[in-house]
Amino acid sequence: MSLNKSGEGSTAVRLRDIRIPEDYVQIAKLFNIIEPGSATAQSIEEEDQQMPATSNLKLNENGLLVGFGRTRVVAEGEKGHIIGYGASYRAPWADPGQLGSIFCVHPDFREQGVGEMILSHIENWANEHQASVLSSIVMDWIDVSLPFVQKRGFSLDAHVFELVLDLNQFDSTKYVDLIEQITKSGIQFVTLADMPGEETEHKLYELCVETSKDNPGQYESLPPFAQWRNEFLPEDSSRNDWVFITIDGKRFVGVTQLFSTEDAGVVYTNYTGVQKEYRGRGIAKALKRISIDAAIKAGAHTMITDSEESNAPMQNVNRSIGYIPGKGHYRILKKLKE
Repeated sequence: MSLNKSGEGSTAVRLRDIRIPEDYVQIAKLFNIIEPGSATAQSIEEEDQQMPATSNLKLNENGLLVGFGRTRVVAEGEKGHIIGYGASYRAPWADPGQLGSIFCVHPDFREQGVGEMILSHIENWANEHQASVLSSIVMDWIDVSLPFVQKRGFSLDAHVFELVLDLNQFDSTKYVDLIEQITKSGIQFVTLADMPGEETEHKLYELCVETSKDNPGQYESLPPFAQWRNEFLPEDSSRNDWVFITIDGKRFVGVTQLFSTEDAGVVYTNYTGVQKEYRGRGIAKALKRISIDAAIKAGAHTMITDSEESNAPMQNVNRSIGYIPGKGHYRILKKLKE
């Protein structure tokens, strides 16, 4: 597939399948032009290696797409430069019928038909495999992104954005009384370092499964335990003493967790969740307060997290602590069949 663009001279843009590992460097460069610091050739290759090598997409007994498969293409300019990227994929644990996707175009080539060409390929591939719903994300700081996909039948499902907390300005007296109050009610605050092992990890997994069900920022079901563990406890950025848990008797009722980042002094809150019947008691605030102490002790000057715009309780928690909203992304959906 190719596109001819008129201007000073004539530039031919063609769509082709990704070549690995040759394209990793150019794809990383494209990602970083759009969002600086978001990828390296190595990180893309490592993510690639976690994916099954063969496709086994099929329809289940209810006529819904299951299994694994993906397509990846790049848009290439006349000098061989990669100016756009698109991928659609399905993980084995994704909800039946669902396909995910990502696509992006170099800023110099937007609104010239390149994005249309990439998205058409993704949608054609999804329809060929009889997917029910195609999901993707577009960035909220790129003004043309949301109108572009809405004109092509996508609807806005969620708005997730980053929040930043300056620890140098944090009021260290906040919520100390709240922690004491919760402790007096019989709820314990512990870390994964206090009770390591597979039993604890399985309880954490069950807690995350339950608390994610009504989280507006969560779209698909969580993956099976082994895959979830790889994502929740990655060796390069997680620490057992940075997984903070609240326990009522033997029941895990709340969790928050920190990740280190590539930026010195910056710590990321990966997930916070509280069982529904324990909400409204200040447990999320107390967990975040304890995690802030740990981050400061580790020498952090900044904490970042993200939250869905319509998740009012968590928005209130984060704003009350002092988080300031930043840029984010829109999660978009397109229904392909009933």
